[in-house]
Amino acid sequence: MDLTSISTVLSSLKTATEIAKIIKDSDVSLEKAESKLKLAELISSLADAKVEITEVQQVLMEKDAELRGLKAQLEVKTKLKWEKPYYWLIDDCYKDGPFCQHCYDKSRELIRLQGNDGGYWACKACKSSYTDSTYDASPVIFNNSDHDPYRGF
Repeated sequence: MDLTSISTVLSSLKTATEIAKIIKDSDVSLEKAESKLKLAELISSLADAKVEITEVQQVLMEKDAELRGLKAQLEVKTKLKWEKPYYWLIDDCYKDGPFCQHCYDKSRELIRLQGNDGGYWACKACKSSYTDSTYDASPVIFNNSDHDPYRGF
């Protein structure tokens, strides 16, 4: 909504007020046709003002939604903490995550990593993988004599 739209609303309201004053101040000498014409102009001006006010309300609602979104982004940014190799949302004593470093740095999306207790984490969105300090890359050794390496178990 720009200043011209707002000034149009104000102009329509001013015109409607002036017409209403003319009708109020008119005496019996005015012909019925002139009164009806002024009344029609008044109705038209009020309709124009109503349309403009509706447009202003729509713009204000859009701006409010944008403001709420920006506030939410700011809140996330203040709670988001980097702990190598990924992000966490930390709020007082609550820690949520971990979240993919690649997805957040690239497109500001908090994508939760999938993992286990072995320190290996994977992002299902961008296919990145991460290991933390608890990761153990040692190969699993089977002591089972029935183990057939060609059967996959």
